[in-house]
Amino acid sequence: MGVEIEGTIDLNKFHKLASQDIGKLIAGAAVDGAVIFNNSGKPVTFHVYNYSDLVNWVPAQKTLIASGSYGTVAASGVFFKIHPNNNKDEEFLVAPGKAYVYSGPGRLEAAS
Repeated sequence: MGVEIEGTIDLNKFHKLASQDIGKLIAGAAVDGAVIFNNSGKPVTFHVYNYSDLVNWVPAQKTLIASGSYGTVAASGVFFKIHPNNNKDEEFLVAPGKAYVYSGPGRLEAAS
């Protein structure tokens, strides 16, 4: 549940690694984690909740990712619920073993 900033990488290289070998991005991460590249221009703390969590009081993980960097997120379930900067109104879902690019509220795309 700690804060992490995993690595800085060019967006094009991130897309290439995500499509060819996501294992290199997730190396050392929690089992069944997903990777998020923050392309929003601002640091974002992603609050990660279990898919089955209905109240979202206690996140399974909080991950601070600087703009231009990527980090891993993990929880339990087929998907993880993500609240950027703990804003439930901006919730999105990610799947384990996948990579995503977050460009700001309402702007998330799968990279793999």
